[in-house]
Amino acid sequence: MSLCNYHMCMIETYTYQRVLPETILEKYCFLETGSATQIASVVDEDAFKDVIDVLGGFSLTGQLLLTKGGSRGPIPRLIDGAFESRGWIEARVDLYKRAFLFPGHNSPTVKDDPLGTRANEVLISETYQQGYSVDNVKDRIALDVEWNPKDGNLDRDFSAYRAWHQEGLIDAAILITRIQDDTKKLAKQIWDEFVERNPQLKGKAQPVEYGTTTTANFEKARERVLRGDLGTCPILVVGIGEQTWDGLPWDGRKVQYFKGEGFLALVDSFEEIPPDITYEIVSI
Repeated sequence: MSLCNYHMCMIETYTYQRVLPETILEKYCFLETGSATQIASVVDEDAFKDVIDVLGGFSLTGQLLLTKGGSRGPIPRLIDGAFESRGWIEARVDLYKRAFLFPGHNSPTVKDDPLGTRANEVLISETYQQGYSVDNVKDRIALDVEWNPKDGNLDRDFSAYRAWHQEGLIDAAILITRIQDDTKKLAKQIWDEFVERNPQLKGKAQPVEYGTTTTANFEKARERVLRGDLGTCPILVVGIGEQTWDGLPWDGRKVQYFKGEGFLALVDSFEEIPPDITYEIVSI
């Protein structure tokens, strides 16, 4: 029996095709529902401009692709950092609700009693619900970057978007993630070409393989979005893949996060980092 018999199946929209610059359209794959791109561009112009700037400034390099890290690897750190520098914040919304039962049709309401002196007399229930964090929020757009974590992160993200939208806190959500087949194929291609140029590394394991089927990616996000996991919340899913690759061969360096200094920099993947190195910073 079709999933549509159990879920609110969503219809794809394509406003991103006329809203996003051609340079962005050529660089990523997209999935959209609820005309999310059109809504975000009109209602949240400044935040939407940030999205265009960050997507335009990002390129998938062999250095990024072949660095381990999963959900807190260099790609989420790089993109999240770009949004943070533009005023986006990580945030969580907790919901606290109280229900009151008033006898009679014309009884005074708690709204008419701002000091709440009658509240306890008619209070029948109160609930507190701790919400999930969203990595990047600005104005009325929520945005997460899910590169290679467990796919349960998608359920967490989509639950947050759905709740925030139901409460009228956001107009649209954006998810940036990887395309499974593209990144798996591309990582192998880049590694094989590197080993061919450096035969002494033959037999050494590829640093990152992207073969796991239980991690978050564009394909798994698509499945959840179209079966209605976000309810009525409009979303734009942005897929990073072969189109996003800068086309350059891997030079054997990885992208390392230096927590104390708070920056990402290129270092040799196979050698110890010398103490007097001058770092090449990676940023958007």
